[in-house]
Amino acid sequence: MFNKISALPYPKFKLAILALLTLNVFIYAINDTMTSAVDALVWVALLMMFELETLKGVPIASRTLHRIRNALIIVIVLVFGSYIRDNEWLDVANSLLWFALIALLELEVRWPSKVLQYPQAFWLTTVAVFTGLVAMVAAWIWQADWLDAYDAALWIAAFATIEVDIFRFLQRKRG
Repeated sequence: MFNKISALPYPKFKLAILALLTLNVFIYAINDTMTSAVDALVWVALLMMFELETLKGVPIASRTLHRIRNALIIVIVLVFGSYIRDNEWLDVANSLLWFALIALLELEVRWPSKVLQYPQAFWLTTVAVFTGLVAMVAAWIWQADWLDAYDAALWIAAFATIEVDIFRFLQRKRG
């Protein structure tokens, strides 16, 4: 099984980002709350599930990937609830933006005809979500919360290059 996965073509830049995101899980576990560490771990795992779903020749059944992804989403929602309970409003706002991005990705993968039907609305919504995520980085910098600012910037880079290919996306003609 692992030989097939290791034989898949995967750019070194993506691997570097995934390695840094995985390192963040350990940094959060040591320097922050367990909730933050679990949040980081589950998002890394969810990113991998999305990535595995797009690769050809992965020896894991699509149904299994969906089940794992759904379980991860449940954990993310529970973590979100703990952010609300603990009045961690920057984390709440950040989570809502990431939920919106995941919803957009799901829409693009599951109902591409809807995206094609409303390309400008989809494009503008995606740009608005990424703008909000960049604003979160600025908010954490303003709060001198360097770890969260770095982590947020890294996640933006991860999704922009791994899932969305933001440079190609931004060059699309708005129609």
